[in-house]
Amino acid sequence: MFLQPRAKVHPVIVVGSGASGGMAAWNLTRQGVDVLLLDAGEKFDRATFWTHVSPWEARERRARGEQPPPFQLDVKEQPYLTPEGQDFELIRVWGHGGKTNIWGRVSLRYSEMDFRAGEIDGWDIPWPIHYRDVAPYYDKVDQLIGVCGGDDDSDSLPGSRYFLPPPAMRCGEVALARAGERLQMPFVRVRRAVKTVAHNGFPACHHCGQCGRGCDTASFFCSADHLLPDALKTGRLEIRSNAVVARILVDDTGLARGVQYFDRKTGAEREVLGKVVVMGASCVDTTRILLNSTSAAHPNGIGNGSDVIGRYLCEQVRFHARGLMPALYGSATRDDRGIGGEHAYMPRFNHRQGHRRDYLRGFGMQLWNTGCSAEGAAHVARHVPGFGAGLKAGVRQKYPAWVEMHPYGEVLGYRDNRITVDASKTDRYGVPLARIDYRIRDNERTMVQHMCDTVEALAKSAGIELVDYTRGATDHNGSAIHEHGTCRMGDDPKRSALNAFNQMHEVKNVFVVDGSAFTTASEKNPTITILSLAWRATDYLAEELKRGNL
Repeated sequence: MFLQPRAKVHPVIVVGSGASGGMAAWNLTRQGVDVLLLDAGEKFDRATFWTHVSPWEARERRARGEQPPPFQLDVKEQPYLTPEGQDFELIRVWGHGGKTNIWGRVSLRYSEMDFRAGEIDGWDIPWPIHYRDVAPYYDKVDQLIGVCGGDDDSDSLPGSRYFLPPPAMRCGEVALARAGERLQMPFVRVRRAVKTVAHNGFPACHHCGQCGRGCDTASFFCSADHLLPDALKTGRLEIRSNAVVARILVDDTGLARGVQYFDRKTGAEREVLGKVVVMGASCVDTTRILLNSTSAAHPNGIGNGSDVIGRYLCEQVRFHARGLMPALYGSATRDDRGIGGEHAYMPRFNHRQGHRRDYLRGFGMQLWNTGCSAEGAAHVARHVPGFGAGLKAGVRQKYPAWVEMHPYGEVLGYRDNRITVDASKTDRYGVPLARIDYRIRDNERTMVQHMCDTVEALAKSAGIELVDYTRGATDHNGSAIHEHGTCRMGDDPKRSALNAFNQMHEVKNVFVVDGSAFTTASEKNPTITILSLAWRATDYLAEELKRGNL
């Protein structure tokens, strides 16, 4: 009689390889845990990045039928649904490293006031952790990946002893910082996961300014460059590419027993078994997988007896204000590309005495594209009349004077801002699609008015003529690419899905370590916190495995 071999049971299955999944795989393998990592895409080849391709060269290449690496997932391949008239801009990257291949690299620590926000203002629940719980992991992440920044430290934006040197502020940024000081709106040196000096075997940024095309020298943090290779070197990591995860499978007791996925290229259905499943597929995809993981034990989706998973979707509301600073007209043209994006940042200030507070939470401000940049030149040209030599002279005169302000405000967690799945509409694998139902409310609209007041006050104080700005107009929902909250942490299992270590209350061998685990969005970019919480959660997970509790 022929006996079929038993399927391998992996100690841990990690879904996703971006900031959260990459960190989980890196930390577990270095602690002696074997990991199977499932990624919906493949490894991007840095040698093929168009980082240094000029605009005219890009036109020629495209005319020849060439294309840059397809970082952003085509919505035609993997659609999602929204209510009519209620669009949501969802950006996804399927491939090793996920969105860390092209992210903005802004690395802002959450503060105690962020972790205790629900306790402070009474809106919904606070996080089940404090800043002191995460601070050691912020320190570790800063040292591991290389984060540059100044020596600023405040109640709304904690500092670090481990920052690399910050880049020099540009002229427009200096003017805005001085205006902010006069208005009691202090600016700080930017915190970015960019190596301003050689660090941990990676070269310093060479200031090409094209970070959104991927970094071909790995001088900014990307999970595919900074985490996965070291995890592979341990011999304890197996990466399975083009594995589009559909569901978590459960045993007769309701615990996770493995994962169902489909081969992205062939469509073939596969199943892998594991003792523990760690979800790091990013907020929307993780939530979709959890909600599609229905069974007799979990009819509402795995771990969702409280009907929390999918609810409380939150991110940030933002808008853009662009202008010219006449004081800089005719000044020397400079190379302001720097480390890409802004070199200064305005942290939240509205909680301090003397500032308006007729809404909950707050906002910060980024300054990308300020100064002499390729993007700025294109904008300037749109605001200079004439043609030919006169147009060129006008652009040269105003090019150094370009300034941009991009405020980001926190959106509260509303129960009916949610992700659901629609069994009547499926993807090409037959898996129900995600439906995103998301709106801002009166609290955010009031905050936006204060954000506009702030932009206008800074512009007046700094001598900026706003030329591309409409008061009250906000960017598309989802455009901040900072989705949170749909599988949130909390002390009360009736109001949250995860405990303080990102472990499901109802299913002890499932962990969720991406942005869906956040209790609130804050006004800050989340990636440095995702990395820190994933490290902390997998320290706990590794210890639980050693104790035999999982």
